[in-house]
Amino acid sequence: MAGFKSFFIPKLSKVADLIPTPMLQKMSGQKLIAPFYHAISDDELPHISHLYNVKGTKAFEADLDFLLKYYSPIDYTEFREVVLHKKKLQKPSFLLSFDDGLKEFHNVIAPILFRKGIPAICFLNSGFVDNKDLFYRYKASLIIDKLNREPKSTQLIQKYLNDVQNFKEYLLSINYQNKDILNNIGNLIGIDFSEFLNAQKPYLSTQQISTLINQGFYFGAHSIDHPLFEHISETEQLRQITESTRFILEKFGLPFSTFSFPFTDFKVRKSFFEEVKKRNIAELTFGCAGPKNDVIATNFQRIPFEVENKTAKQILNSELNYYILKMPLGKNTLYRHD
Repeated sequence: MAGFKSFFIPKLSKVADLIPTPMLQKMSGQKLIAPFYHAISDDELPHISHLYNVKGTKAFEADLDFLLKYYSPIDYTEFREVVLHKKKLQKPSFLLSFDDGLKEFHNVIAPILFRKGIPAICFLNSGFVDNKDLFYRYKASLIIDKLNREPKSTQLIQKYLNDVQNFKEYLLSINYQNKDILNNIGNLIGIDFSEFLNAQKPYLSTQQISTLINQGFYFGAHSIDHPLFEHISETEQLRQITESTRFILEKFGLPFSTFSFPFTDFKVRKSFFEEVKKRNIAELTFGCAGPKNDVIATNFQRIPFEVENKTAKQILNSELNYYILKMPLGKNTLYRHD
């Protein structure tokens, strides 16, 4: 289904500009949406640029203006009242969120949101706060960036990866379990990831997070070090959510505990959510499958707003179109294995 959607949504986006958003809101019944991004920047971000599209400030503000035209922004406190306590919305609303706890949330995004009066929640990886470590996929992007800039580096890893034909494809296929390969390749071609962390400081610092909290922004957890949950055991899944949410609660004294799944919540079992509820680990969790109903009432699906070269209107209208087309088929509910 995910593959079908990835094919279908870009097709829909070509006609999405022609359909009034209020009409799609009414037809779909989707009055509460949760768009999300990672970073916004007018500068090149080599640790991200080979992974997904990073919008510039002009495009981001255009997205926000579109959302404000048809939706009211709400903060996490209001959002939880709607989801957990069934508070009725007076009009269509959106909760804006950002993953990975990147410094752009402090330097670029927050000033724009503050000026426009839009609240947001940022999800942090506890193992990356204060630039203690670097997400393995960001390491892959840095390696690809260097290979593109310095062709001689390719010759160095050809001997190390003698059976690999497409280096970029291979590097992006490396997963959490074999991520140490990226450290080896980085060393081989002269990339010092620790130096990158110290010099560029891609993640938020404790001080920056505290400042943002004082400004009214909210924070949640995004795991310790960003594994794909489908690829780790349920025991490790529970460790990742428990330690990361505890870190944020204790370090920043926040009143609520919430969590967004790294990558996706695809194939996360019902038993995981039951254990999270039993242990009172997180009151709400977030996936990123677009507008969908989830059999887990406390798990809300967000909408990725970083589809390459697509405006907020094209992305949202395509997602709502897709939801409407599936309504007669009963395909808008996510079910979980026990």
